[in-house]
Amino acid sequence: MPPVRIPDDGDRGSVAPGILFPILGLVEKIDRWLRRIRPIRPGVSVVCLEMRRHRGGPVTLADGTTVRPGDLAPVIHFDNRRLRELASERWQTRAAAVARDDLRALATQQAALPAARRAVAFTGASVLAPLARRMGFELRPRRRSPWVQFENWYLRSLLARWSLLGSRRFERGRRPLVSQRGWLSASALQRRWGPPVT
Repeated sequence: MPPVRIPDDGDRGSVAPGILFPILGLVEKIDRWLRRIRPIRPGVSVVCLEMRRHRGGPVTLADGTTVRPGDLAPVIHFDNRRLRELASERWQTRAAAVARDDLRALATQQAALPAARRAVAFTGASVLAPLARRMGFELRPRRRSPWVQFENWYLRSLLARWSLLGSRRFERGRRPLVSQRGWLSASALQRRWGPPVT
């Protein structure tokens, strides 16, 4: 069965047919295990971390932070199962509150580490640009490639799989659901989410 095309103010992109959702769930579970993706606050978090060093060229962020090859730049992920547990049919208000608490906990954890073990920045790719922006990430377009196109399809398919609305979730919003790369420097994390300075 070919992927379903869902138009909405232009092409919103293809997703996997529902019959493949159980397979997607298994792929997601294996992927999270292989990449050692862990919740920031076990048993509670919607935000998870994959510890990784930056592999690309230097990236200069809006606050002047430069992420260089080899710098610690953990990847932010969402726990889709937890997001679904907290969701109502229309809003993610409870999940957003938990995500804010996760980022506060992350800022506190980072501040307690020796300087040599702290991340330079945090990154992640998401099709949910408004959510990432509200969390303080600066967003950048990704270069179009077959891999990025596959990731867009995979991320949209996970969104359809976990949303309470299923594929009807794509009836909301106006922009194409293509992933953007988000960056949040360690200093921006502390400024926005860190404990108050006394």
